[in-house]
This record gives sequence, structure tokens and C-alpha cells, in this order.
Amino acid sequence: MNKTLVVDTSTGGLDYYPFSHDVEILRIKVFLGDQGYLDGSELKADDFYKILREQPDLVPKTSQPSIGEVVSFFENLYEQGYDKFYVTTLSSKLSGTHNAITQAALELKDKMDIHIFDTLTVCFSEGLFALEADKLIKSGKSFEEVDQVLFEMRNNNTIFFAVDSLSYLVKNGRLSNAQAFVGKLLKIKPILQVQETGHIVSIERIRNIKSALASITSKINAYANGREFEAYILYTGNPKLKAHFIEIVKSELNLENLYESPSTPVVGAHIGPDVTGIGIFLK
Repeated sequence: MNKTLVVDTSTGGLDYYPFSHDVEILRIKVFLGDQGYLDGSELKADDFYKILREQPDLVPKTSQPSIGEVVSFFENLYEQGYDKFYVTTLSSKLSGTHNAITQAALELKDKMDIHIFDTLTVCFSEGLFALEADKLIKSGKSFEEVDQVLFEMRNNNTIFFAVDSLSYLVKNGRLSNAQAFVGKLLKIKPILQVQETGHIVSIERIRNIKSALASITSKINAYANGREFEAYILYTGNPKLKAHFIEIVKSELNLENLYESPSTPVVGAHIGPDVTGIGIFLK
């Protein structure tokens, strides 16, 4: 067959990307109580954050696909004529999905070629890796050549975001140094960063969400260190917070008309509905 397809995990936000693409999406589940939904297809971001607003005591959970589910996913694509796959995943430090895909690939290695790249990030930053891989493969690049470009991307990107409440991060155990902050931390507004290791780490604590958002601009300048960069806005379910941050970015960094990417329900389950920030890629 020799038909190739790029696959990304649903946390990459490509369901909301307004331009056409050929990236297939492997979906992670989010649970609201006992009811499970496939991220992006059975539960959209707007609906999810509306539910969190209406039910503030609800603590959503997520579940990575099982190895069997991943095997079935690729076998279905194989039946459609594909036998080579370049797969970009959310950070292996944030989810076991990367490992499930790796195990499924081993089971299917005699039938198809499944090449896996750990982006060590999440949100639309992850999705950008998939879009770049798709572009490169369509231009005739080998998987190894795609790896080299994506390695460079991986070494030159980060995400900064501010959280109005840490309750979701603490309850879901997704903040790597959360134990040090329990108690006092719930009363402050942290700035978090997705670092090169693939972990989400709190890098500063500020007592006002608008001050926290303003502080992000200085961190962007320090990270870029004079280099040009591309950026996008990420957000969860608070449009006023997003609008305020966009004005800060416009005023302090002279960045306008940035793409605005909603964080998917699986991401939002761990960071909550009051988050906004920015993803940047150094040129």
C-alpha cells in the first residue's frame, strides 16, 4: 500500500484549527461523573467549559486509550489503505498515551510502520508539530528527516500560562511541584510553564491574575532573548481573561491577530476553566 498518514493526539487542538489539514486524530477520553466522552468529537471545548461553570464542584477525569483501543484505531486506518504512520503525541510526562501507542506499535510492527514522536508539549503547540510533519511528509521527506526538523522545534518552544485557580491542577496531580504549594498556593495566581522536559512547572506566584498575565510578557522576552518567534494564544473557558491577555500582548509585545486556540476538554480537565496563556516557537 505505502500510504502514509500523520496522526496526532486530540490534546493538540486540531479539531478547532480553522484551516484544512489531513492529520488524523487519536482521541483521549474525558469523564464527567460516570459518563465518558471522546475529546473533541463527543465533547467540544465550549460545551465542556460551560458544564464546569454550571457545576463548579465537578472534577472531570481523563483516561488514556487502552493498548487495545489504539490497536483498533490503527487497524481501522490500515483497512482504509494506510500502512505508514507518523504519530505526534502530547508530552509523555503528562499522559500515558505515548506509552500506549508505543506498545500498540510493537504489536502491529509486522503489519504496519508506526513512527512515534514525543512532542514534550501539549495544546496547539503539540498540534503544530503534527501540521509540520504532515507538510514535510507531503514534500517527500523521510520520517528521519521529519524527526530532525521536529527535534529543532522541540528545543525551541515553550508555553507560559496563568491560572486563576490551582484546584484542578492539585486535584488531578498534574503540577510537578504542587506539594510545595498546597495551602498557600490555592490563594495565589501561579504562572506555569511547559518546560523542555515535558513537565508543567510553576515558575512564579503572584496574588493578582492580571499582574500574573502582565508578568508573562517579561518571561517571553527573556526566553526569546532577542530572537524572532511565532506565537499563539491558548485559553480555556474565560473569554474576559483571554481578551485582557490579548490586550497585554498587543501593548507590551506588539503582537496582533494571533491565532486563538481553545484548550481541549482533556487539557481543561487538569487546568480548569480560568486559564489563558501563550505558546511560542523561536525561529
